[in-house]
Amino acid sequence: MKKVLVIQEDIIILKILERLVSLNNFECKAIRSLDELSIEDQETNFDFIITDILFEGIAPLEFVAQVQEVLLHKNLLIVTNMGQDKIKQEIFALRGITGFYAVPIDLDEIEAIIQAY
Repeated sequence: MKKVLVIQEDIIILKILERLVSLNNFECKAIRSLDELSIEDQETNFDFIITDILFEGIAPLEFVAQVQEVLLHKNLLIVTNMGQDKIKQEIFALRGITGFYAVPIDLDEIEAIIQAY
């Protein structure tokens, strides 16, 4: 079974994404911050990580770098309230980014991406 990790501080977006992933028959772990990761999570190779980039005390690009360094994954999707073009361009300049979605999000588009893999 494919595994997805959702990291979102916003509880409503977290629950929406968790449900979307689960309805597509993926095993889903949904957390609100990296502090909630277990040792097993850090050893899991996730098919997708769907994460925000706005977390208190850490710059958006630094957070992405930290996720990429700490967690094994095949695809990284950013779903965030931060829709500024400059940040989007900087995120896409990084390697390993599958998609960037600003709120309000198109759930059909996210669903199509996770189903394609």
